Amino acid sequence: MEPTDRKTKTTLKNLMIIGAVLIVVLIVVLVYFFVIKEDETETPQPITQTTCGCYIIDPAVVNDCGDPKRAFIFNLNTVSADQVCNAKCDINDIADNLLNSTTPKESLKTCPVRSISDTRCENLILRDQDGKIITGRVKPTDEINAEATFDKSTYVDYTFKVNSEDSTPDKVDGNKITKKITPPPAVTAIEIVATAKDSQGEQINSMVCRRIIDVETSGATAVTGMTAITEQQSDGKTKISQISISVGQLNSENIKIRFSFEPTFTTLTAIDGIIVDPTKGTIEMSKLDLYDPNNFSNDSFNILNDHLGELNITAEVFVNESSIGTASTTVTFIDTSPGEEPQPEEPQPLPDSEKSNFSTTKAVGQSCVQRTEGTNSATYTITVKNNRDVEDQIASVKDKLPLGFVYTTNSSIVNGTAIVDIDMVKITTVGDTQEIIWEPSAPWSIPAGGTLTIVFQATAGPKALTGQNLNEVIVNPVQIPLDPSTLRSQVYIVVAQDCANITDEEKEIPKTGIFDSFIGRIAVGIFIIIIGWIIYVRPEGTLLTEKIVTSKAYDDFEFRKSKITNPKKYFEEKVLRKSSKGNR
Repeated sequence: MEPTDRKTKTTLKNLMIIGAVLIVVLIVVLVYFFVIKEDETETPQPITQTTCGCYIIDPAVVNDCGDPKRAFIFNLNTVSADQVCNAKCDINDIADNLLNSTTPKESLKTCPVRSISDTRCENLILRDQDGKIITGRVKPTDEINAEATFDKSTYVDYTFKVNSEDSTPDKVDGNKITKKITPPPAVTAIEIVATAKDSQGEQINSMVCRRIIDVETSGATAVTGMTAITEQQSDGKTKISQISISVGQLNSENIKIRFSFEPTFTTLTAIDGIIVDPTKGTIEMSKLDLYDPNNFSNDSFNILNDHLGELNITAEVFVNESSIGTASTTVTFIDTSPGEEPQPEEPQPLPDSEKSNFSTTKAVGQSCVQRTEGTNSATYTITVKNNRDVEDQIASVKDKLPLGFVYTTNSSIVNGTAIVDIDMVKITTVGDTQEIIWEPSAPWSIPAGGTLTIVFQATAGPKALTGQNLNEVIVNPVQIPLDPSTLRSQVYIVVAQDCANITDEEKEIPKTGIFDSFIGRIAVGIFIIIIGWIIYVRPEGTLLTEKIVTSKAYDDFEFRKSKITNPKKYFEEKVLRKSSKGNR
């Protein structure tokens, strides 16, 4: 075959390859341009009102604000979203003989709540058998008369939940329900929730109508929990570095702790080395005290030095020689000395019934903001609902602000309580965007059907893009999620020069690239088609193809390709190339 014919066939072959590639690219472009539709996100309706509140606590029951369930009086106030919301709690309005507490009226404490998302249950009052308001603590023989008031009388399935158990009200009178509750035996606390269902079947879940009250024991306090922290020693063995027991408030220093173990070890009674922290409601023992025989009536935790495997530890606390209760925890002892490191167990897949099931929604209080001071602030609300029938935990919540928006320092309100950023909030700046992470020291525990609500503010800066701006939130649960897509939510807000006169351009999503524009997409498609036409039809295309085929880069590519596709040709060509170099 003549060299010219061979060259022509090679040229035609490569033209066919280039043409096939161009056809594939053209198909992909057409699919991208005309089949894939842009996401249509419905802009939520702006919030026109906001509700705040305040509640009163009894310092004899709880020292600090932060848990609205410890309230005994709750007041609400609703204002327009553009106003500052403040609710009034006046201690002087409470009569001295109205409460079942001996705490002086002037010692009662008021706590503000910046935002309350669900106010369909407006009030919950608990009274004893004498008609006095219960401030947070009752005797085992007391009656608890609960009265809840809703904003409507048209709800269905009015219910009191007592320690998570449904209880039918004794009486339903319009929008009020009542129930007489007797403290169950052997409990140290009672949680009472008033709830109902609306016309859509949604469960009412208002913080205003949730209460926790303590039940007194003979020792005037109760043991509610116990934790043990371990550490590995240099010899590879496990030791307990701290034991902490939750006991509420203690008014005595005459305390001892009796430790028992399963599998069986000698019972230990600690009589010294016990640290009482009334502010945290705990008693603790450190490693130095736990392993010091002088702190025990007999021996010490050294009896556990050679134990391997799980060990159940039960602590019984005595105050003035009277037992106030017990608590247990399980500790695993291992030996990580060289050659004896335990093999990790193969992870087992988590069944769906044990996976977390949270749903996330995002809302913004303003549908439009401007870049000028006073009109550039937006209030965002993140709501995370636990859809499981058991309590579940959330480790953190991450929010990515729109381009040019800046988080307002110390503006976060978590479950209606204002927080200081240093305690929970971490801000990361990347270019002109900010990422906010709310991460408490211990994960949030969300009850079955309960919600976590985070409200915060951000301002639109000079670099905010005109038009619709996207804000996205991602929730990080402790447990593996059943459906990860429900952990994300997003909302748009308009940035305009004048929110009273928003232009059509400002209503659109900002364009950040050529493929965000329909005209840009068409232009790229036409350009690709023209290039294909030139290569197939015009002489310039043939010339371009010949230059590519006769180039050294293409020749080297064909040579290397033949190593796989045609080894015989590869070695023949390799020999010829070596001979050619030797003749030079």
